[in-house]
Amino acid sequence: MSTTERQISRYPIIIGGLICILGLGVLVNSSRGAVPVSGAAAAPLASAAVQDPGQATPPAAASAAPKPVEMPDGDGKPVATEYCQDCHRLTNLTKAHKNLDDWKDTIHTMMDRGARIPDDKIDMLAQYLVTNFGPKDAASPASSASPVPAAQAPPAGAAAPSTPAPAKTATVELPEGEGKAIATENCQACHKLTNLTKAHKSLDDWKDTVQTMIDRGANVPADKVDTLVKYLAKNFGPADSPAPASTPAQ
Repeated sequence: MSTTERQISRYPIIIGGLICILGLGVLVNSSRGAVPVSGAAAAPLASAAVQDPGQATPPAAASAAPKPVEMPDGDGKPVATEYCQDCHRLTNLTKAHKNLDDWKDTIHTMMDRGARIPDDKIDMLAQYLVTNFGPKDAASPASSASPVPAAQAPPAGAAAPSTPAPAKTATVELPEGEGKAIATENCQACHKLTNLTKAHKSLDDWKDTVQTMIDRGANVPADKVDTLVKYLAKNFGPADSPAPASTPAQ
């Protein structure tokens, strides 16, 4: 082989080497051009990559807190506010409409269930409740009454129809007996006498009941307790007690 042919055969090798060198140069330059981002500059990029502004999560809606109940002013307001809402909401009072006896019964029922109402505050609380949350008046005010249609209006000069009087609660008459006066005078100071007439208890149960009432402030004289208990057991004993035998007809 001549010298010229040998030189020509080396050209592909030289060209291939140059191409490799150029390729390595390009790779080195590209790696040097990429500047790493770190520190504070990286935080916005990271947050932008995680959170899409168009898909931001709306803040959770705060739950609406119940509106506090404001009781009417009066002597019994602190008592009701402090003790009644220990077990239930004050709306149980504001939505009720009871007479004085029913409010007293309710208060004693709550005390039986654990309400810590002082005995000397019971009457004050009952008066406060009946004053502000007593029975609703059945008759609507004249200003809010609907006008009477002309066809139904009474003729001129005719007397207006009388409004029937509200029915009165029947008075409870206790049976005659030595303890009647004691029960009438002392028991209904705190509740209705129907609490006695509807009960059916044994002698021991009546003793416990009377003593409980005395502990709550009932003004039963100590020397009248046995008389009252025997009277109650005789007239309002257990419902399943045997009836007295009737005398056969002759």
